[in-house]
Amino acid sequence: MPDLTVINNLEEPIHVAFFITAPTHWKNHLQPNERWTTHLPTLPLYFQVRWVKRTDYDQGTAYVSREFSEGESWEAGATIGLACAAGTASVITGATSLLTGWEGAGMAIAAPLMMAASAGNSVPGGKRYATMGQDAKLCETRVWVPWFEHKEYSVRLVDGGRCVLWDVKENRQV
Repeated sequence: MPDLTVINNLEEPIHVAFFITAPTHWKNHLQPNERWTTHLPTLPLYFQVRWVKRTDYDQGTAYVSREFSEGESWEAGATIGLACAAGTASVITGATSLLTGWEGAGMAIAAPLMMAASAGNSVPGGKRYATMGQDAKLCETRVWVPWFEHKEYSVRLVDGGRCVLWDVKENRQV
């Protein structure tokens, strides 16, 4: 597995993580100018940066963001697994009901299963997964981890304060 280094070029601590569906490799409280090197599989991965702390000076309130954790990884995996199971069950129920002539009963069961898979109400589904960690997200992107090359990426601000992941060697935004 190749090495990949992330450098925090922001003026504040951040939480960073690589995802394969759920967070698999992460570093919480990556300090300004700190480097973090990890071993990653050669896959297309999802990368996310979260802020650590924000202060509302008008209200005198400090907000602390959710750190990446093993618990969050299991939560994301369970959310996706349950949504897939509900979606699969709805398709099988619908198809079986059509083949057996029980269309009315089958569709009455299949429709709520499909809604649960995509809406995230009774069974966590697509909307639930899409909103995990949204409140603290600074930036996110897709990253391809090369087979033999040690890549270095920098988390930095560009274009008027927009947070991005920057390929240090190629000197461009990922």
